[in-house]
Amino acid sequence: KAYIKLPDIKGKQSKLDEFDSDKGYLIKHGNGRTVPGLDEALHTMKVGGKRRVIVPPKLGYISGGLGPIPVGPYGRYKLNTLLDKMVEVKGGNFIFDVEMKSIIEDEADQGYYGDESISPDDFNTLRQNLEGQQQAAREAKAKAV
Repeated sequence: KAYIKLPDIKGKQSKLDEFDSDKGYLIKHGNGRTVPGLDEALHTMKVGGKRRVIVPPKLGYISGGLGPIPVGPYGRYKLNTLLDKMVEVKGGNFIFDVEMKSIIEDEADQGYYGDESISPDDFNTLRQNLEGQQQAAREAKAKAV
């Protein structure tokens, strides 16, 4: 389930406004196409895990094309209306009740969590450069004494 909680205004307690109650979504994690706050939460979940994820506005629906988006037109209308209210009152949070049912491995798109390590040749070059700088600094120090 997915909700939006608007801030309390003038002592009036706001309630959770549900905008989606779909039973499940297939989400491709780590590719930048999911609500960023939800993506971060999914990254640390294991199969069978349940979590209530509270997402601040700056990690929510910050640009078009991010999901999950409600399947039906009424859910989309409700989401858009609640997003407009969030802008109007300048606050609120997205709340997702999540249960990780399964994981499908996909090597085709590694998303933005790729390994950025340097090659062994580049590492050796870097090490040799640093050792050369250290040797030059020692020689300069010995000449100064």
